[in-house]
Amino acid sequence: MNFENPLVWMGGGLILFVILVVVVGLRFSNGARLERRRRKSNARIVNKTGRPTVKFSVRTKDKNRGG
Repeated sequence: MNFENPLVWMGGGLILFVILVVVVGLRFSNGARLERRRRKSNARIVNKTGRPTVKFSVRTKDKNRGG
């Protein structure tokens, strides 16, 4: 092959452009976006900090105590 020929470079660039468009199209399609959202929503919560989880004690008004 003669890589000094501009037609070779344009052909290779066109092939790379088509591959890029297909990959980006599959990555950002509506179906892919919905699939990522579904996986994120149904994923388990993972604590990677290594420290204990803080639980807050919330007191609400108790109807039986009148206040």
